[in-house]
Amino acid sequence: MSDLRILVVDDSGAMRKIEKMSLAKIGFTDVSEAVDGKDGLEKIIAQKPDLVLCDWNMPEMNGLQLVSEVRAHPDLSETKIIMLTTINTQEEVEAVLKAGANDFLNKPFTPAALKEKIVKVFPGI
Repeated sequence: MSDLRILVVDDSGAMRKIEKMSLAKIGFTDVSEAVDGKDGLEKIIAQKPDLVLCDWNMPEMNGLQLVSEVRAHPDLSETKIIMLTTINTQEEVEAVLKAGANDFLNKPFTPAALKEKIVKVFPGI
């Protein structure tokens, strides 16, 4: 479907596998992984992916902190971020968007719902 470079940041190996399988089902194959927010930030800086799929609850650096760090980095301002989370109160959703995430998606999700969010963030792909 697309040649987007995607980084999956999640402390759950099972969840990273599910996310990668979902991405493959909708045509995205250039996918790398990070095991937590700190690892994710290092890989975002080094790899400069087009899209980051990021969990909220992680050790070392949570997803909200990761989004804030990415948005504070001058070379990463265009990096698209979709937060994948089980957290979905109105206040938490607003915090994610205010920190600079482009969108969010509640877990569990379907490949179709993930595709919808990606297309929303990257119109025309």
